[in-house]
Amino acid sequence: MEEKWVFLTEVDNDVEADIVCGFLWEKGIPSKKNDSSPYAGAMRVIGGQALEVQVLVPEPFLDRARDLLHEFEADYEWNPEDFEE
Repeated sequence: MEEKWVFLTEVDNDVEADIVCGFLWEKGIPSKKNDSSPYAGAMRVIGGQALEVQVLVPEPFLDRARDLLHEFEADYEWNPEDFEE
């Protein structure tokens, strides 16, 4: 029986999706990217990356993935003031 993949989050681009997927894989949670738009492939060709990329996980991992993602976001909150000179 094939595992059902479910929506976890949507990020702004391929780079962010790779970061989230890598983080989840490192924690033992399978994940994959899914294009939010049918035009994502064209965006990769024209602009080098897709915009609005969904991150999916197998349904049994969803709750744990949500918890880890919330912890990750809390630990790495981006503050633009940290980078001002």
